Amino acid sequence: MHTPFFAANRRRVLQTVLAGAGAGLLARAHAQPAAFPTKPITIIVPVTAGGLLDGFVRGSARLAQPYLHDQPIIIENRPGAQLLLGADAIARVPRGDGYLLTVFTQIMLRAPHMRQVNYDPIKDFTWIIEQVGTPFAVAVRTESPYRTLAELVADAKARPGAVSYATVGMGNGGHLMMEELARLQDVKVNPIPVKGSSEAIRGVLGGHFDCLCDAASWAPHVASGKMRLLVQFGEERLKKYPDVPSARELGIPLIYTSPIGLLGPKAMDPQVVKTLHDAFLKAAATPEYRQLLDQLDLFPLYRNSADFAAHARDEFAREREMVQRLGLSKA
Repeated sequence: MHTPFFAANRRRVLQTVLAGAGAGLLARAHAQPAAFPTKPITIIVPVTAGGLLDGFVRGSARLAQPYLHDQPIIIENRPGAQLLLGADAIARVPRGDGYLLTVFTQIMLRAPHMRQVNYDPIKDFTWIIEQVGTPFAVAVRTESPYRTLAELVADAKARPGAVSYATVGMGNGGHLMMEELARLQDVKVNPIPVKGSSEAIRGVLGGHFDCLCDAASWAPHVASGKMRLLVQFGEERLKKYPDVPSARELGIPLIYTSPIGLLGPKAMDPQVVKTLHDAFLKAAATPEYRQLLDQLDLFPLYRNSADFAAHARDEFAREREMVQRLGLSKA
């Protein structure tokens, strides 16, 4: 038999316990998932370790890491297939969660016009951030008889097909720039495909090729005095090379820079995209980032996610026109 006091006390205890349980259930019901990221992020870099592209991605990832809850960013090098293995891997992911990304390079927009690829550059990617550009230029060894682009063009006119240039594969930016330059100057030059920028440099320094057209692989050799630039394809003169004219200055309507950015698979959560974008944008505001760009001869070329996606669509159409104009379209 319970006395009124003990019965009332028991009711109060039960009410306290039930109230506490209810609060716990309510808190769990309103608990938010941990903010992205909660584990390491992997970025596929479609070149071997140690080059310009790899160096930039590693450096920018290191600077962005503190703004991503200090989660590790793993760089996975997948060279081959003309820089397309990252795009292929990303395109196979049905919905991106932000933990697997790849690097954007211009060949991703050009290759579908030249051959069969395993992705749709408009439908299969989430465009996160465009970060930097790489300057393209024509370089010769210092012993070359060509002191100016006009001298190279004059020789190409006098000896059609005799002036050779090294290009990292057929269809890359350097190849298209040199062929477009030759078309605009009404000359014929001889492209020699090589496996990589280092082979192109060795070939030019060894006198096996007359010149090369590439993105900044020439920079350390220009700095050491072993090579010189005849022309570069930016909108204006490069700050680091004030004596090198742009093609536009020389009356040649040819402007080309190769952007580098960050991509994810399609259908990513917009908040995850924003988190990644903001982290890499904050990294770009650091003094260390500026030092990285100066070291690699890159220049800032920022676009946010929406502008990056819109620009990619425009560039996809422009690449198609150039490939068709040069007769490189897939059958």
